[in-house]
Amino acid sequence: MKNLYSSDLTKAHYDAIIIGSGLGGLTTAVCMAKAGKKVLVLEKHYVIGGFTHTFKRKKMEWDVGVHYVGQVSIKNSTMRKAFDYVTNGNLQWDDMGEIYDQTIIEGDVYNFMKGKEAQIKQMIAYFPEEETAIRAYYQLIDKVSADAGSYFAEKTMPDWLSNLVGHKLQRKFYEYSNKTTYEVLSSLTTNKKLIGVLCAQCGNYGLTPKKSSFGAHAIIIAHFLEGGNYPVGGAASIHKYITEVIEHHGGILAIKAEVKQIIIENNKAIGVEMQNGDQLFATNIISNAGAHNTYNKLIPASVSHAEQLVELNNIKPSVSHACIYVGLNATDEALHLPKHNIWHYKNYDLDAANEYHVNTKDSASPVFYVSFPSAKDSAWQQKHPGTASIQVIGSYPYEWVQEWENTQWGKRGDEYDAKKEALKNVFLEKLYTILPQIKGHVDICELSTPLSTKHFSNYNKGEIYGLEHTPERFRLKLLRPRTSYKNLYMTGQDVLCVGVSSALFSGIITAICVLKRNLLWRISRYKAQ
Repeated sequence: MKNLYSSDLTKAHYDAIIIGSGLGGLTTAVCMAKAGKKVLVLEKHYVIGGFTHTFKRKKMEWDVGVHYVGQVSIKNSTMRKAFDYVTNGNLQWDDMGEIYDQTIIEGDVYNFMKGKEAQIKQMIAYFPEEETAIRAYYQLIDKVSADAGSYFAEKTMPDWLSNLVGHKLQRKFYEYSNKTTYEVLSSLTTNKKLIGVLCAQCGNYGLTPKKSSFGAHAIIIAHFLEGGNYPVGGAASIHKYITEVIEHHGGILAIKAEVKQIIIENNKAIGVEMQNGDQLFATNIISNAGAHNTYNKLIPASVSHAEQLVELNNIKPSVSHACIYVGLNATDEALHLPKHNIWHYKNYDLDAANEYHVNTKDSASPVFYVSFPSAKDSAWQQKHPGTASIQVIGSYPYEWVQEWENTQWGKRGDEYDAKKEALKNVFLEKLYTILPQIKGHVDICELSTPLSTKHFSNYNKGEIYGLEHTPERFRLKLLRPRTSYKNLYMTGQDVLCVGVSSALFSGIITAICVLKRNLLWRISRYKAQ
């Protein structure tokens, strides 16, 4: 098996050991490898890439976490330049078209158009009496997402500089990140339907309007305003091309390489201990395992800083979900399937519907997100001729399957299998109500629960977005690349915010902190060959 962990890796000393091969870890690795550093990436599972990996059944495949990415269609955008830099320009993108998201609420259909002005115009057409509120809302999205840049820049500062000037960089962002999305929107309008529509993409950060930080909302909405894009060849193209660059520069990736703990002596990280007892040493240790895993599991209890654990553990894990992966025996074109995503809601009061759901065991998800990877990917028909793929994601609390958490993946027992089968049929029937034309064309349908997410991502509660994106989350000081342990760093979505782009940039700012180089200057001037 390629990249299989071997104890021979203990014979070398590394400039950096990176725990976890999610996008944040891979990005840090490629930036350091390009800087001439000796890098080792350790991945617990048998696949590289975290939420950028794909899996196959028969002749089809599905992504597990990359459904669309914004801003990469703009060739000179920082986002596109960053992806070009870490993949040497090999990663290409398909545009999803003029509509990138569609939401259906109580049967009413709303389209999210590519381009801010087009989207504003469309929203005003839906709610002509709310033009003033709509324009004010998009102005706020611009402002808060721009202020987030300074907030994130502060995270690269050493403690002494952060203590001196950090609050000045954070102040403007905190003005709105300290408020919930509902607080901000209800200050602009009393129209509950409009608030429901403007919050319909909240599944991208996993919290309903009355719980989520408006800072997270603004960052995500702004990210997609210029439309959505999908990697040519599927989500796995992302980690495939980054891995090639890492290995080209002498970096090493190892799978089935589970880290037991980080070795810390005199408050300094010096290496990692593997589950088999091996010890590997490096100048820098970088965790891409998430904040909860890093501080609660990987840092030995004997050297943990108790006050940090209290602070961190007050922030809950983000939402967990169930998902069906559907394979069709006809093409997207033949079945008239769209490229845009569909958000299907039970009613306009997103908070009330979600509250009922999480407090009523085995109730149906109040939202179903439908994605069409094959329709988005121009390379699909070449690899999988005559077929199409769909994913349907819905909320599903981890507690509803927790009784099976200590069983083996793929062998959890008849009761669990029956529960999965019943849930799969609920999701499939919902899909048929949205897209009745696919009935009779389903060749494959497989369901995953939060236990699957836990198994493959190592998130303890099957969460997909790391820590909840509440106002409190953005005030948590330890969510930054530098930790209070010398030479121990963090990367990944917990460092910045949710999503592919945030994971990418977390990797960049962590590399900036480790290397003490202005990588953004280098990236902004990068030209793919």
